[in-house]
Amino acid sequence: MPSCAYSPDGKTLAVGLGDGTIRLYETATWEKTHTLSGHTSSVSSVVFSSSGQQIASGSDDKTVRLWDAQTGAPGAILSGHTEYVRSVVFSPSGQQIASGSWDNTVRLWDAQTGAPGAILNGHASWVTSVVFSPSGQQIASGSDDKTVRLWDAQTGAPGAILSGHASWVTSVVFSPSGQQIASGSGDNTVRLWDVESGRCLTVVKDFHGATRSIAWNVNGNGSYLATGCGDSSVRLWQVIGDHHLVNLHWSSMHDRLVVSNINVSKAQGLSRMNMKLLEQRGAMDDPISEEVR
Repeated sequence: MPSCAYSPDGKTLAVGLGDGTIRLYETATWEKTHTLSGHTSSVSSVVFSSSGQQIASGSDDKTVRLWDAQTGAPGAILSGHTEYVRSVVFSPSGQQIASGSWDNTVRLWDAQTGAPGAILNGHASWVTSVVFSPSGQQIASGSDDKTVRLWDAQTGAPGAILSGHASWVTSVVFSPSGQQIASGSGDNTVRLWDVESGRCLTVVKDFHGATRSIAWNVNGNGSYLATGCGDSSVRLWQVIGDHHLVNLHWSSMHDRLVVSNINVSKAQGLSRMNMKLLEQRGAMDDPISEEVR
């Protein structure tokens, strides 16, 4: 399963597959509602716009495709990358799309027309992860060159280079405040960075495999970082200032993490036994409850 994403309202799950299709499922019944066909190779990244009206998908066929999330109808085809597209993301406003590719670039696109924008050059190897800041003013990209780079989302101008990982960067995410970045790596660590200064705040080393996926969310109990790891674990950390605290740790047969509003009951990649264990610990209806903190 190369990629999957929930719609903003959590009612639809989009799954990108190796056969080049994207399947949409209604989460209330898990019935398939649409199959989106058009890519000629494996779909590596799929994402909903903030409005839930559009889907963007990146593929090994070197293109990004847009789709109507309600009908499944195809939209614009965004061509320009010369290698596999590995990461696609909408800006918070839904007006821009950023795509990262094995051609070592990040490309910006108009989400409504598909028109190409700036090409962000600087990485020395393929781009694995791209994300907008919550304000939409910055972009962070992670790369096989072991760095995270910051960019101006409007002009494409390069910003800070965050160096420190000893292996490829697999996943990058901004904190909800936009003041910090978390990056996962093949060096079996997660690093927290200060966006303004580019300084590394802390290094989390409690992993036995590459961190493949990261999600960051805030609820009434605090700020939480969820990590999906190549050691077949999913971990939930509480982030307090510049520090971290292990919160939950459970095993899984998968290394991809999908979170719908940090609700564990809708997380994909957990065995039924582990779901039951979390339910017994009070993590299903209130995953960040006092009982599991």
